[in-house]
Amino acid sequence: MKDESSNRKSSILMPILLGSAAAAGIALLFAPKTGKEVRKDLKRFATNTRDQVAEVIDEGRERYEEGREVVAGAVKAGRETYDAGTERLVRLMGKKERSLVAPILAGGIIGAAIAMLLAPKSGKEVRDDLKRIAGYTRDRFVSALDKGRDLYREGRKAAPEAAEEGKKASVHEKEKFRHAA
Repeated sequence: MKDESSNRKSSILMPILLGSAAAAGIALLFAPKTGKEVRKDLKRFATNTRDQVAEVIDEGRERYEEGREVVAGAVKAGRETYDAGTERLVRLMGKKERSLVAPILAGGIIGAAIAMLLAPKSGKEVRDDLKRIAGYTRDRFVSALDKGRDLYREGRKAAPEAAEEGKKASVHEKEKFRHAA
């Protein structure tokens, strides 16, 4: 029973990791700002939001009594939805073949969020870097290919000459051997 549970966890872990890695790469390529700038914006947003939340909390306290019945209904509906979702999840997890869409999607969201927060450069800068690296690599490859062609041609020219010299040396050594015997 324990092995079955650990197999489920490990089988879901790989799609989550793959989704995270893919989304992180995509997020790095399309990041509108550096990770430092995104974190700074989030901090500014959080500060502004904190002040707004304080105002909303004050207003919420005033309306608490009015909304008590609404909240009780929402809690009941939430419990029912949770129970239905739990049952469905148990049924999905009980199947031998389950969908990997949810773990991949969850991993993708996690990976994209992490990449956006830690992006060293904006997506445009990363794409420009990749273009520059690709161009440099292409130039080096073409250069190596040209050098390889030149060496092949030189070797092809030199091979018959070397074979001829080898034949001459062989004949010469045979003659020396015959005369010595």
